Amino acid sequence: MRQSTLFGRTLRDAPADAQTPGHKLMLRAAIARPLAAGIYTWLPIGFRVAKKVEQIIREEMNGIGAQEMELPVITPAEYWKETGRWDTLEPVAFRIKDHSGHDFMVSYTHEELVMHHGRSELLSYRQLPVAVYHFQSKGRDEARPRAGLLRVREFVMKDGYSFDADLAGLDKTYWAHHGAYARAFARMGLDALSVESDTGNMGGDVAHEFQVLTDVGEDRIVLCPGCRYSANMEKAVRRAAAGAASTAPAMEPVSTPGASSIEDLVRTLGIEAGGLLKTMLIRAAGGEVVAVVLPGDRELNEAKLRKLVGGGELAFANEADFAKVRGIAGFVGPVGLGARIVVDVSVAERGYVAGANRKDTHTRNVVPGRDFAGERADVHDVKPGDECPSCGKPLEIRRGVEVGNIFKFGPYYADKMGATFLAEDGTRKPFMFASYGIGVSRAVQTIIETNFDDAGIVWPAAVAPFDVHVVAMPVKDAEVRTAAETLVADLEGRGVEVLYDDRDESAGVKFADADLIGCPLRVTVSKRNVGAGKVEVRRRKSGEVLMLDAAAAAAELALLAKPS
Repeated sequence: MRQSTLFGRTLRDAPADAQTPGHKLMLRAAIARPLAAGIYTWLPIGFRVAKKVEQIIREEMNGIGAQEMELPVITPAEYWKETGRWDTLEPVAFRIKDHSGHDFMVSYTHEELVMHHGRSELLSYRQLPVAVYHFQSKGRDEARPRAGLLRVREFVMKDGYSFDADLAGLDKTYWAHHGAYARAFARMGLDALSVESDTGNMGGDVAHEFQVLTDVGEDRIVLCPGCRYSANMEKAVRRAAAGAASTAPAMEPVSTPGASSIEDLVRTLGIEAGGLLKTMLIRAAGGEVVAVVLPGDRELNEAKLRKLVGGGELAFANEADFAKVRGIAGFVGPVGLGARIVVDVSVAERGYVAGANRKDTHTRNVVPGRDFAGERADVHDVKPGDECPSCGKPLEIRRGVEVGNIFKFGPYYADKMGATFLAEDGTRKPFMFASYGIGVSRAVQTIIETNFDDAGIVWPAAVAPFDVHVVAMPVKDAEVRTAAETLVADLEGRGVEVLYDDRDESAGVKFADADLIGCPLRVTVSKRNVGAGKVEVRRRKSGEVLMLDAAAAAAELALLAKPS
């Protein structure tokens, strides 16, 4: 590839709205360009990287026996309605109507569509297990696209799906995919950590995410330095200390004029936040008002609550909701409240200060179980220093980018869509189903976010857009140009991918662009080197410089670029 004809130009400076180091370098190195918020065009350099990422994934999928296929981007509403996700995906799904008024969705994912084909193509247990996958564009109407390719509205995802006859087979297939994903990320140059995760609106009960720890990530990952425990914040739990039964005296009101927040009460009453009960009124998807009771020093984990109340969107209660359950905003408490009450497991059987459901009033010595009842559930966020549920050591919280996820659904989708097969015992049974996803564009930018220096991108060799960047200078010198083009032809004949900088630019511009684009090897063909019968090779990652004999340079570079 001649750099003089390359479609896409490098930038000296990143646009002002670029948010992360990888976002800035992605734009400066002409990897991709935005068309609209969260919608990007791959330029040739970035497209080459994306295709190499896809090929790594393809090889690992084929290696475990998965079969590649392709499903449409535009999908009929009827299949989404079978599972109820036509409604639950409303906030983030792109919808369209055809000229006949039929509803379609730009695919958010493809579980329903694969299950539809599975129920017509897979008739007997003799055809199981089977796994399929494809690379396909997805559309998600993200409210806040951010950080370039890390959160976008259109992207290519590799998603795969598996059908098994029973739970034992499902477990084997699930972990085979887990291993394939771990190998794929390692080959890409990503140090991806497998963590337990929430299934969200995907359904099912078991899921894992592959997270790359980096400060630019928006996910919070809970880790134990003492054992192998790791989980997304939405799934993480802690070891709670057992509390002694309370001997608190009877409840008594306390005047708290204007003290409607935890901070106000800590200051007014001179107690710690952990001695207060925080009662939050939440409107669930079906309109039910749920009162969530937590200690004042704990935060609500919406994902855990959403799963508890059956999914769907959660919202803070409005004035009508407060009136319905006899609560007073700013002074709401669990005693006498006419709502479904969920008591977080971190609430101990001791005396607390809680809202009295009267303006400017709270109540002392409120004891859970004695003074109010509610269902116990874990609906709080883990904090740094909490005890690990496995070994008891203090937990840490890091930031991460989710580059892949796998979901074990069991019969969840098959039951909803009436998808069954003829089992060995002659009965009809639901498919044991799972899905597996990797966002290709997010993986590309995450590679950049974790592989760069002050000069630019440092691509891992397996996904670099080119193996070798040949820089000729001055390119107007016929002897230099002939030597460079002879080397390029020899390298390409050996299967080495070359970006040839044949532009009439200064050495400074050429070297800066080479470092910015970040190919693993830079080869300089200069007037001085040609005269000495040498070429200069610089490794992008280490900065090591080698001088090779020009006559043998192509053979040696082929070994350096593609070691056996």
